Amino acid sequence: MFWLFVGIITLTFVLPLLSAWIVAKVMDLAKAHPKPAKYTLITMFIILMVAGGLKIRDIYYEKSPYYFWNELMRKNPKPFNVSQEEFEAKNRAGYCWRDKKYYSKEELWHKAMKSLTGRMIYENKFYWDNKVANIDGEFLPTEDECVRQKGCRVFKIPMNPDKEKFLKNNIEKENDFWKGIDILIKHNEAQSFILASDQNYINDDFKLKNYILIHKKGNPSYLSVYDSNNCCTVLNKSEWSLIKKNYILKYIGIDTVVFMQESKIPIDIDINSWGVGNFYLSVTYSKSISVPEFVAKDKSETFKDTRKVYLLNNCGDVLYRPNYWWRR
Repeated sequence: MFWLFVGIITLTFVLPLLSAWIVAKVMDLAKAHPKPAKYTLITMFIILMVAGGLKIRDIYYEKSPYYFWNELMRKNPKPFNVSQEEFEAKNRAGYCWRDKKYYSKEELWHKAMKSLTGRMIYENKFYWDNKVANIDGEFLPTEDECVRQKGCRVFKIPMNPDKEKFLKNNIEKENDFWKGIDILIKHNEAQSFILASDQNYINDDFKLKNYILIHKKGNPSYLSVYDSNNCCTVLNKSEWSLIKKNYILKYIGIDTVVFMQESKIPIDIDINSWGVGNFYLSVTYSKSISVPEFVAKDKSETFKDTRKVYLLNNCGDVLYRPNYWWRR
């Protein structure tokens, strides 16, 4: 918030004064020197203004401790013709301004599952863009690994007995398992999401109930698996209050190398008044499990040692960070 304040002051007062001073100097130089000098100075002035604007943008969008919170706010903005009082009152009642309706928990579940998948895609983009750092802060060449291993993507596989058998028949070698998934994708019986701009992701309303999400990064042997039948539950405030004592709010975690931004929620606001925290998404999933182990496993007994709870806004969008982690 401090840096945002500094940026606003800079834009409002410092830059105009500095600009006026530079313009005056340019005019003086223009009178005393030939035209080429004047054009050179004007070009330098334009470059300086662009560089300053980009720097302020970086401070606001990349270095803000409320980066993910600000992003969530933009997904359900206040209409210009609505008063702040009405905006906050309807937010507390669970109204989604973007879609102009109230959602039930059941309706929010589909929205939240798409948003959760978007979170996985968001993480993967850091790998595609070579923005994953090691413990020394050095960026790793992760894009090559994504391409070589056909990783850094999310697979959505609608499940039925035939597909379950098909996948089990393709685990003699782990590469055969992924070839099996490629066959399903080729016949439009499964989907692969790489970027949030992929049309198949944009057009998918996630209305199915029985499917699995496989979040695969660079390593071909290990993955995170979410079974839609029992991985994820939408909770209202009352339901969350009954289990909240078993969780701790974390701003960073084991995937800090991905989330470079510090992620906080403003402490001086009622988040319900901003349409957040009326609903939560409770998630359990299998993490770092090998392909044969996953396929042979009873999906109804998903590992329970990896549990998180995400805050949702009234439209079903997941707040990336912070989130609640189960106390072990």
